[in-house]
Amino acid sequence: MSLHDWIIFQLIDSRNSGGIETHILNLSGWLKRRGYQTRVIFIQDYGPHPLKDQLDAAGIEWQISPGWHGLYKMLGRYPSMLATHGYKAGILGRITARLARVPVVSTYHAGDLGEGRLKLYSMLDTLSAPLADRIISVSPEIADRLPCDCNQLPNFVNTERYRRNTGQKIAFVGRLSHEKGPDCFAQITATLFSANTAVEHPEVAVFGDGPMRAELEAQYAHLTFYGQVDMQNHWQDIGLLCITSRCEGLPLVALEAMARGIPVASFAVGALPQLIEHEHNGWLVAPQNFIRFQKVIQNWLQHSTSDHSRMSLLAYQTIRRRFSCDVVGPKIIDVYRQALPALARMAERS
Repeated sequence: MSLHDWIIFQLIDSRNSGGIETHILNLSGWLKRRGYQTRVIFIQDYGPHPLKDQLDAAGIEWQISPGWHGLYKMLGRYPSMLATHGYKAGILGRITARLARVPVVSTYHAGDLGEGRLKLYSMLDTLSAPLADRIISVSPEIADRLPCDCNQLPNFVNTERYRRNTGQKIAFVGRLSHEKGPDCFAQITATLFSANTAVEHPEVAVFGDGPMRAELEAQYAHLTFYGQVDMQNHWQDIGLLCITSRCEGLPLVALEAMARGIPVASFAVGALPQLIEHEHNGWLVAPQNFIRFQKVIQNWLQHSTSDHSRMSLLAYQTIRRRFSCDVVGPKIIDVYRQALPALARMAERS
């Protein structure tokens, strides 16, 4: 029996759209295009969700979990494999898959362990990792904290034909929460143009929502807040993406930007040094070095059109060669095959 004959269930617990949701959308779309059966299962229904609309548009099946016992019965109904994403889906999915005796592969996305209840869930997610048949991590830092062996595979995105980036906005894109460092972005850009306010300068934009938004809006008048929006309608206006996170895995937002020819300036955290080559396809700054980060932005503003075009193309080429669905997708399939029972693996090879 080939893996094409199995149903690959992607399990997630999600209230909003973010990196994990984009990962699942990209992965499910790639699996469908390659003839694999895949279905996304939401552990709980929180109402309207961007991912549901995106899955519908892509013709990808999804459903709300029929409860723990219903999920257990569903896994045993077909030749199936469970892929989990996120701490809650990971904990529940691994236990359920073990009881149902179906293979389970868990992907660890988050570089931040969180605080309070989230920290407790993250700890349980980490400790229960050995229950999975195979594990994927998106960065070496995540892999290092897991108590068992794992396959380190980067995040990935769809790539289209290259179009030179002509956007002008200096942007932060992500959740407005402490670990993502939107306050760092605000402080870095607060005095960027204060020396010569008479000169027209690009808009400094913040895309996303979260618990820090009200505080940032009240304190930093130079920022334009767009809230939680569909970035497909805004990427073309961005000239430089700034990632000021305190901790990271391999953020999909960086891949999404570079796939569109938008260079990235980032603190050197998580797996970002594996993606960005300083002053070649983007810029890396030592964590929390605000002065150096500001100089990087100023240098970008002073670059010629030809310099911008060169950096834009190199950013795109990096994604095309190393972080596209067609490059990483087959490696994920290899991990899925390794999780199959011995007899199924023999059938795959024959």
